[in-house]
Amino acid sequence: MQVQYTAGKVVVAFIHPGQVSAYFMSSLVRMLLADQNGPRRIVGVLQEWSSANVAAARNSLTRQFLDARAAEWLLWIDSDMEWDEHALGQLLESADREHAPIVGGLCFGMSQGRLFPTIYQLAETPEGVRTVRAPDYPRDQLVSVAATGGAFLMIHRDVIQAIAAKEFNPTFTWFQETEAHGQPVGEDLTFCLRALACGYPIHVDTRIKVGHHKSHLLTEDLFDAQGVS
Repeated sequence: MQVQYTAGKVVVAFIHPGQVSAYFMSSLVRMLLADQNGPRRIVGVLQEWSSANVAAARNSLTRQFLDARAAEWLLWIDSDMEWDEHALGQLLESADREHAPIVGGLCFGMSQGRLFPTIYQLAETPEGVRTVRAPDYPRDQLVSVAATGGAFLMIHRDVIQAIAAKEFNPTFTWFQETEAHGQPVGEDLTFCLRALACGYPIHVDTRIKVGHHKSHLLTEDLFDAQGVS
C-alpha cells in the first residue's frame, strides 16, 4: 500500500560512521531553524549508522522514507557537507515532479590533489558507453546531467517507487556498488543510472554551492582557483 504524501514536504536523510562534521551539523541546524521559522517544508530527519557498505544504509533509509514518511521529496545530504540555509528553497524552486524529479547541488570531490565537480555525462569510449566526469560546468543554472553524487541530492517519491518496481536487484533496490567495463561504479551513480533507465531526468543546480569537508573545505572558489586542466 502506497503512503499518501503531502506535496512540497521534504524528509532529510543522512548516513554516518557514528559522527558528523561540524560543518554538517551547523548547516543542518541553520536549515532546520530557517525552515521551522518559515515555510515548514521539512517533516522529518532520518539517519543511520553506516560502515563501508554505505549502499545498505542508503537503501534502509530510502525504504523507511517510502513506507512511513508522508513527504513528496527525499533529500540526501552527506555528513561531511556544508551548505547555506537557503539551499533547500533553491532546490525546491528547481525541482519538479515531471521535468526535474532529481536535482543535486554543486558538490566537489578531489583526485590526485585536484578538485572536480561531481557532475557526470555519458560518453562513448573504446569499452562502450560510460559515465565520465565533466571537467567544468555552466555557472549558476540548472544543468542536465547523466549522473551526480548523493552528497546533496533531492529525489521525488515517484522515482523511488519506479526503481523499486523495476526490480534491478532484490537486495540492493536503489543504491548498489556495481561495475562497468572493469571499473567500479559507486552506489550513488548506480542509482542515477537506474533512474535514467526508468526514464527520469537528472539535473544539478549550480547555483547551490555545497562545501565538502575533507582536510579543508572543497568549494567552488578552490575549483576556480586551480584552473581547468
